[in-house]
Amino acid sequence: MNISDLSRKQWTLGHAESRDSSLSSSIYFKLPRQVALGTMHGKEAALSPSFADIDVHLAVPRDLNTDRFGTFTSEVKRAGTILDAARAKAKAAAALSGLPIGIASEGSYSPHPFIPLIPIGRELILWLDIRSGVEIVDMIIDESPNFAHIDVEDVNEADKFLNSIEYPQYALIVSVVGTDVVTAKGIRDAAALSEAVITAVTQSPCSLARIQTDMRAHMNPRRMSVIAKLGKRFVKRLMTACPQCDHPGWGWVGTAAGLCCSECNSQTQLPSHDVMGCAACGHEQLVERSNGERASPTFCSACNP
Repeated sequence: MNISDLSRKQWTLGHAESRDSSLSSSIYFKLPRQVALGTMHGKEAALSPSFADIDVHLAVPRDLNTDRFGTFTSEVKRAGTILDAARAKAKAAAALSGLPIGIASEGSYSPHPFIPLIPIGRELILWLDIRSGVEIVDMIIDESPNFAHIDVEDVNEADKFLNSIEYPQYALIVSVVGTDVVTAKGIRDAAALSEAVITAVTQSPCSLARIQTDMRAHMNPRRMSVIAKLGKRFVKRLMTACPQCDHPGWGWVGTAAGLCCSECNSQTQLPSHDVMGCAACGHEQLVERSNGERASPTFCSACNP
């Protein structure tokens, strides 16, 4: 990406490993002691411990329905990106609580774009200052999510699948194959599962029920652990000051292309530098990704036009 394309008040997605700024003790006194967390699925259990380490309390507003911004089972389709959904949750939490800072996370799970039969997940977290509009955003990739499904005519066909996804520790959703109907969520007992499958098979035009992992955070321990990992890293980012304006949240915002070809030394489109940036003042720095690394001629337009 071109660093001139980076927004001054928000950044796109990346890891939060700051390479050339140390944790700033002065940041502690700039952070609010309480912020609003937009969740209805228990994410405070994953995030609160890390934020407590810097004396920031996560307040979860009562009666906040985050499902209105989209559901994993698509009864409510998400409008826009996962960043848009996280922003909507953070704004709603701040509005309900009356606090000036809202935070929220959002996840997206799908088949891996390059490796067949393997799922992949993305978890994003957003810190939104309602007063200034400054957004601090970070994301983590989960390469081993517990995200799977099976289509069955009878619940007994799912025994191997249920063992593989560690049911009932991981809850289930049952839906009607061939329609958008969901018969049950949060299933953790055999009777409820059997009943939901029978109902789904009866309603399905192809007589099949889909049994899938429930990807809501409080129903999926793997997802909750990934959110906790992201929260820990995000807190480290919050405690890292911008070298220009001293605002919290200095960190990785993207990459700059230009890794040189090992054969002809021409620049390629592969990244040569990480871009570190500040959401508040827009200051950026380039950091070389690795000393001496060169691109394969395969990726060189001069050697391999």
